[in-house]
Amino acid sequence: MKSNENTVLSFSHAPDLLLQREAALRSGDFEVISVRSESQACFEIEMGRCGVLLICYTATVGTIQDLTILFRRRCPNGTFVMNRTEESVAKGFDHTVLDSAGPEAIVRVLSSGLYPQSKAS
Repeated sequence: MKSNENTVLSFSHAPDLLLQREAALRSGDFEVISVRSESQACFEIEMGRCGVLLICYTATVGTIQDLTILFRRRCPNGTFVMNRTEESVAKGFDHTVLDSAGPEAIVRVLSSGLYPQSKAS
């Protein structure tokens, strides 16, 4: 199943953060699917509608692990972005963007060509 590489699945429990990220990503010419629950995120991943998974720092460790496993299985060429509140880098993610940098930093990372359009297996 081919995912839409220009579509970002944005997951957060905080509606205000979802809105800010969605506005920034759309202004950067990305399609965005914003979800607030793990079940919604799982559904979108299973449907293969996204090429980028953006997980917010509001997610629990268990949720992050579950979504990571599912995304890697269903979208092996997809790109992971973790939005964090501290400097530590989350393992298994292609990019970590500090929340303090604002949602525009996510757009810069994805627009810069630093994220892979397709990865070698």
